[in-house]
Amino acid sequence: MDVYQMTPKSEGMMISGKLKWYAILTLALWLTFSGVAAAEQLYVNESGWWRDGGVFNVSTAPIQAAVGAAGEDDVVFVHGGNYYENVDVDRPRLTLEGAGADVVTVTAASSADHVFEVSADYMNISGFAVRGATDSGMAGIYLGNADCCDISWNNVYGNHYGIYLSSSSSNILTGNTANSNTEKGICLDGS
Repeated sequence: MDVYQMTPKSEGMMISGKLKWYAILTLALWLTFSGVAAAEQLYVNESGWWRDGGVFNVSTAPIQAAVGAAGEDDVVFVHGGNYYENVDVDRPRLTLEGAGADVVTVTAASSADHVFEVSADYMNISGFAVRGATDSGMAGIYLGNADCCDISWNNVYGNHYGIYLSSSSSNILTGNTANSNTEKGICLDGS
């Protein structure tokens, strides 16, 4: 039995039939059991959230509920509307994508808390108008010990701080508007 027999061809070497099927089976098993999961898309509107092709989940804090249900590398897309909640993001490699800062407004449900509080690395937040974190020290978007995040194309206004980075490094801030905040538009504290 010549399982490892290779025959020369003008384009290179050709693997025998049995070895080829063994290689395909090994690759298929590896892909099946390697734990690699495809990223999912989750969607949010003012009354709830759902996975692509999944069931609708009613929620009074739909952005936070979708973040809680999301996994690593997932994308949470937020449709236009007015949302009243404080969102804590502690999952790495998550993308929160609003339909645009002109159509998605997130207002703090509690002015004594950050609107978006990020404590995970490799987070992306874009396309939101963010307001209402007016108590002293509170921010529209707060990154605490969060590295390699991308905060872009947000309109952050009417907070104590607009965007506040604390002990966070290698982050990218692009195209954000941070005005009409009580203390500072953007604050880098140990970052």
